[in-house]
Amino acid sequence: MLKYLRMGSKRTKMIWWILTVVTVFTFIGGFIFLFGSGLDSSNQARQQGALGTVNGDPITHVDYQNALEEQRQGYRQRFNAEPTEQEMPMIEANAWRGLVNQHLLTEKAKGLGLGATDKEVVLTLQAAPPNALVSLPEFQTDGKFDPNKYGAALRNPTLNWAPFEEMVRRQLPVRKIQERMIASIKLSQPELQQAYHDRFDKAALTVVSVPPLTEAPVKPPTQAEMDRIYQEEIGLFNAPERVQLEILAMPKRYSDEEVRVAREQAQSLTDRARRGEDFAQLAKDYSEGPAADQGGEMQRTFQPQEFGPELGPKLGAMAKGDVSDPISEPGRFLVIKCLDRVPDPNGGPPGLKLAQIMITVRASEQSMRDQVEELRKLRDRAGKLGLAKVATEKGTSTTRTPFFPFGGTPPQLYQAPELADWAFTAKVGDVSSIVATPDGYLIAQVAEHREAGPAPKADVAEQLRQLAEAKARTQAARPRADQIANAVSGGMTLEAAAHAAGLAPAVVASMSRIQPDPRLASSPEAVGEVFGAPLGKVVGPLETPTGWLFMRVDSRVVADSVAFEQLKGQVTTEILQRKQNDFMQAWMAELRRGAKIKDLRTP
Repeated sequence: MLKYLRMGSKRTKMIWWILTVVTVFTFIGGFIFLFGSGLDSSNQARQQGALGTVNGDPITHVDYQNALEEQRQGYRQRFNAEPTEQEMPMIEANAWRGLVNQHLLTEKAKGLGLGATDKEVVLTLQAAPPNALVSLPEFQTDGKFDPNKYGAALRNPTLNWAPFEEMVRRQLPVRKIQERMIASIKLSQPELQQAYHDRFDKAALTVVSVPPLTEAPVKPPTQAEMDRIYQEEIGLFNAPERVQLEILAMPKRYSDEEVRVAREQAQSLTDRARRGEDFAQLAKDYSEGPAADQGGEMQRTFQPQEFGPELGPKLGAMAKGDVSDPISEPGRFLVIKCLDRVPDPNGGPPGLKLAQIMITVRASEQSMRDQVEELRKLRDRAGKLGLAKVATEKGTSTTRTPFFPFGGTPPQLYQAPELADWAFTAKVGDVSSIVATPDGYLIAQVAEHREAGPAPKADVAEQLRQLAEAKARTQAARPRADQIANAVSGGMTLEAAAHAAGLAPAVVASMSRIQPDPRLASSPEAVGEVFGAPLGKVVGPLETPTGWLFMRVDSRVVADSVAFEQLKGQVTTEILQRKQNDFMQAWMAELRRGAKIKDLRTP
């Protein structure tokens, strides 16, 4: 639970989700300077140097800093706060991915002879200014872009627009190729009509579910049974191209003196808070953790047991307003204040509203250099012997990520998402650079790489076993399903047959193909019968992953052509956006797979 205090609130999870979905429709543009500031030759010279290459084309320090600043600006606009240390790896990953995408698309645009004329550059600056300009405070009024201020700046001959003209000149070919690719995605009239009917055709029905016989004794499935289920359900095991990494995590080392300094600062802040100084102001002034700008207040209610058997009782005993002694964690100290005790309506222990101050231990530059040099030697040795073996020699161990697709990031890499990208440009056995995180250092080695397709049977053995057992329990319920089927054949209504079997029928007032009733959602065959079977006819028993189904369609309404004309624009937009996004995601992934991408940001 202390990890929650370190990592932040729901906002962290939201921004992580936003950043792990690689968006290819917006690309990097922002410049961190305005109208000549930072443009002197000495400053440019200091910022030169490649941080990576894409097919030999350099990504410069200036490019990366500009991209990073635009991501920070976007974060500030969304959350009205600065990103925390824990959130910065996510921000950096999105900036880097955007730059790589931009370089790939620029290269593709050049190959197609796409460029940008002076007139196009001027018109774009006038009509569609880049986000880097739109978000600048100089062009804001009451927090919104002010076109009048922007227009006045455009007409000012003393301002240096050359950097922004160059930025637009580089972006326009990328936009053109995006527009070409998106325009190539079409939607046929039959496809549109089917999508319309999938959404707006409605049916009302009566459903009887015969659940699996969960108490039935089930024998362990044989290998032959599991092989048969694997072949029957092979579509369930399809997966995109994926990679598995071996990960070595090494914590940062600190000297006793470095730990002492942080401990004494944490104790000093504890004493000041207990003497009456405002805890929220102390958090704003000194905390290096999440929610520091909000006085350290964590936006949820905690239960004492969430903090474990040692710390939980101590926090649970805190009264409103109490401030804890400094809590030691690797690389940091936490000071916690109880803001309130929230009564449990069920009579349990009260919840806790908490605020925190986080003080991190600062390692000296020399100690960090020494540790990185030691890790370099370890990494070089891992390239020959394997990361797991070298870790064992050092008295530690590695972990393996689950298989993950391109654009996905497993939990072990949340603080180093660049390793997830690297994995798809490396070969099995390759060892990564050393990546620094807030808590330590990570080194990765590609353990396995799998092409798109069904997962091997060995990987899904447990799922196959569960499917086989579920199928056996469903078959054990077959006599009950047959009882209902025989009763209906004998003239009983579906409702009477269900009651005779000890089951209650359910009435589904309305469902569509695209939003079926939950009882039918796992069976495309059942959904198809709803919109294909004659009205009033009892259909079943249908075997599904969750038991047996009987259905009777009581009414059906086919969406009419007048409504189609009114809604086809909405349906078209929805489908095209999805198809375009899927296509661009797949196309960009293909470009990246064929590219030589080198990330030189880490040693």
